Amino acid sequence: MWKYSLKFSLRSLLRDAVRGVAARTLLYPELARNERSAAALADYVAARCRLLGLPVPAQPNAVPMVADGAATMAKADVRGTPQRYLRPRGLGTLLRNKIKTSGSSGQPLTVVQDLACVVREEAFIHRHLRWMGYQPGQRRAWIRGDVVCDARPADGRYWCYDWPGKMLMMSSYHLAGATIGAYCDELRRYDPVIIHAYPSSIAAIAAWLHAQGRRYEGGALRGIMTSSETMDADVRAQVEAVFGVKVFDWYGQAERVAAIANCEHGSYHLLTDYSMVELLDNGDGTAELVGTSLNNRATALVRYRTGDLVRMGEGPCACGRQFPVVAAIGGRKERVITLPDGRQIGRLDHVFKGADQVVEGQIVYRGRARFELNVVAAAGFSAADEAELVDNFLLRVPNVTVSVNRVAAIPRGANGKFEFISLQEAA
Repeated sequence: MWKYSLKFSLRSLLRDAVRGVAARTLLYPELARNERSAAALADYVAARCRLLGLPVPAQPNAVPMVADGAATMAKADVRGTPQRYLRPRGLGTLLRNKIKTSGSSGQPLTVVQDLACVVREEAFIHRHLRWMGYQPGQRRAWIRGDVVCDARPADGRYWCYDWPGKMLMMSSYHLAGATIGAYCDELRRYDPVIIHAYPSSIAAIAAWLHAQGRRYEGGALRGIMTSSETMDADVRAQVEAVFGVKVFDWYGQAERVAAIANCEHGSYHLLTDYSMVELLDNGDGTAELVGTSLNNRATALVRYRTGDLVRMGEGPCACGRQFPVVAAIGGRKERVITLPDGRQIGRLDHVFKGADQVVEGQIVYRGRARFELNVVAAAGFSAADEAELVDNFLLRVPNVTVSVNRVAAIPRGANGKFEFISLQEAA
């Protein structure tokens, strides 16, 4: 366990020095002023627009429909001609990195962002944590897609520690009926104030506790922060009942063109200081989120179609924040696969993360711990790329059988999308 703890502790120190301190001390106070002041929000959005060379909106807190005839862009545009959207380097944007989308739609994407964008993202997440009652330096737990232990840890501990960040790092890949009790014991012992988790991971723990007739026993917990997947209302209700705190959901994407956050009253808020969002009518009461980044000065994403649908709400929220209310968010619902040994595998899109030679990818579960990766490959896809996909999969889901199938196309459903995780178990 120590080698994983050392790895995450060193990473935490570096990240905090590069982005954490600036996000908390310099940017958070500015973002906090936007929550309840229309004037502060208008000044903030105007300043960001001028910096990025964007038109300043007359009503920065409005969420208009996309104007007829307005040009939009989509993921395929950025994948096909990424250089077209890069802004020239300038003072303040010299330091850049690449963020690779996890490919939950089956289409991984690489986006260039500047360092300031990374810091600003950290500040928005910090503001959401403050909505939950979190104070810097308090303990947290992390149950997401990181590899934090060996495939079969000899000591039976499926976690490690980020010591300087005060974070308990727990594996989302070892959750099973036989192991969840140990997870609960360690959570109670560490007693975090916040738990960050995939919805499928925290739901599995809550379901196990509920079946045992138990509740979570930690005393310090203030909230559970979820992201990356959608959570059904009945699952949320069970998690909140078992853990005795609210679930605070965060919606975002690697492209950084829209963000939606839960408040303490359970409302979803579209963060109009994060990006400029317009809606593309879907004809059924929902609309697609179309966003323009206010944070990334390296890549110009203007009227970018996210592919995700929302239904806007009405009226102000009892929390008093001025951000518009979203009644419902569509998309991103993940299948949960239960393996023969009891492991519950939820989010698997990390397999294709950074796979630049994969045009589209799909995971097929054939039952009996057998998986197939359907891959629409680019011209440069090689046997080494294929082996890397298999290694990535086995790193997160060890002791299973996995193979790669190169296919010309992945069949779509009536909505034009395909199932990222397809269950095709043999009879």
